[in-house]
Amino acid sequence: MDNVRRSSVTSVMSGIGSSPAALTESTPRATLAPPSNRHADWRGLPDAAVARVLDRLPVLDLFRLGYLFSPRWLDIWRRLPLYLHDHQFAAPPIAADDVAQAITNVLELHVRNGVQFVPVQGGGGGGGGGGHGGNEVAARDGGGGDVSSDDEEYGIYDDVTANDDGGYEIGRVWCFRVETTPWRKGHLHRWCAALRRGRARVVVLANLYLLEHTRLPRALLDGTSLVALHLFYFTVEAYHIDRLRGLGLYGCVLEPGMIERVLHPESEIRELAIHSAMGGTIAVIAAAATRLRSLRMFNIQVGTVAVDDAVELRNLHMRDTRPSRIAINGAPRLRRIISLDIFHTVLEIQGIVIQAGMVEQPPEIRSVRHLGLRVNYTAMVDMLPRQIEQILRSFPRVKSLDIWRCDDVTQAEGLLQWDDVHYDGSNFFDGLESFNHHLRWIYLRGFRGGKCEVALMKIMLDKARVLTLLRMEYSPLPSSLIEHTLNQLDLSLRNFKLHTPNGAVRGDLVSFVAADASGSCVRLAAQG
Repeated sequence: MDNVRRSSVTSVMSGIGSSPAALTESTPRATLAPPSNRHADWRGLPDAAVARVLDRLPVLDLFRLGYLFSPRWLDIWRRLPLYLHDHQFAAPPIAADDVAQAITNVLELHVRNGVQFVPVQGGGGGGGGGGHGGNEVAARDGGGGDVSSDDEEYGIYDDVTANDDGGYEIGRVWCFRVETTPWRKGHLHRWCAALRRGRARVVVLANLYLLEHTRLPRALLDGTSLVALHLFYFTVEAYHIDRLRGLGLYGCVLEPGMIERVLHPESEIRELAIHSAMGGTIAVIAAAATRLRSLRMFNIQVGTVAVDDAVELRNLHMRDTRPSRIAINGAPRLRRIISLDIFHTVLEIQGIVIQAGMVEQPPEIRSVRHLGLRVNYTAMVDMLPRQIEQILRSFPRVKSLDIWRCDDVTQAEGLLQWDDVHYDGSNFFDGLESFNHHLRWIYLRGFRGGKCEVALMKIMLDKARVLTLLRMEYSPLPSSLIEHTLNQLDLSLRNFKLHTPNGAVRGDLVSFVAADASGSCVRLAAQG
């Protein structure tokens, strides 16, 4: 079980924007000279120089310098905000069973009795250093509120505040991450108490080794300093969670109705991620008049996702999640809708259900730039192109379209052949604003080389006037089958380029790329 949990933590954290604490993982170990009798030269360094040295040393190297630590050096170290990550303790000489206690010792030594603010006359305080960037981040409610580009992501670390009150803090914890270390409940309670005293801002805790989903101590949430919290395999209640800016719950046991209670109009949450939640189906996830910017749902069952007057919402991401209904009624800044399962989910915009064959013009959400659709070729068959077309009419300014295949190639469908007859007279995707002016990239993910996939691809290629890239990311297949499929696909695309009315495709302005799971790419239908 711990291996499964460990891989889950690794997968999730790899997709989260790096924090200042992550910088310590890649910091090279310092090469230290053996102790000598010239300690006085080191101890005589000015405070600013000592702060710069301590701020750049990994934790283990820092405490290898313990023989140099005078009370003055310890005070200087405690002025620096602490970025503590259990990866810093992965190297010898600390044994794996002793890492949790080492983390506890470092944390409690830095925090001691709690954060103290030391004013400095004339301003300009700050305790020196800054190698991690802790004093160079945006103010809590300062600029950056508007979307400056289509690709902007809102991380959970952008709200960490700098101290500009003409002084510095002693004992402050900026970021605390324990992702792979085995620990006992005694460690957990000591960490939470110390993190509260240290007014921690960002905390990541993973429970990999306790079989039960232990309950998170309230001591951590009683403080008001916490900005972001990521929890793996805990039991979580709604107590004070709504005061956070970023919340990630992965494999956690959620009390019934917890998410519904947390996302109320006064909630402070900007980013919410729910992964493999235990405790049954979530009835409603409602981003209604909240500050929520990003909602990510992975491998859970949701009854309804309701977006009503969500003026801050930018990102709606649903991976391996099948809500029965998504209702969007006011999201002027929504940029991404990713992994929408169009076979199992009813999409409703401004009270109108978007479906193939509807007579009236569907309502539009012109802010969306990135759209991802999950499709079942076997179940949808001939209705698939028309359903995709109707959805794209509601998102006229999409520039990136992802289509995930979630079924296997059936015998009835069969694998593509290079000489499959090209269709004639298709009116699919006619008059779409996105196809005529905006759509630059199409990604076919989970590509298996079925005839239905290639037919849909050709339909889109005929009408996508400004397309520059078509990328097919194929699923793991036997190497002999992959080679055969790629050969047939290459020949099919070469033949297609001779018949399509799309000048961009005929003029080789569109790149065709096939990629495997490792990212290795092959360019298809290239001239020469």
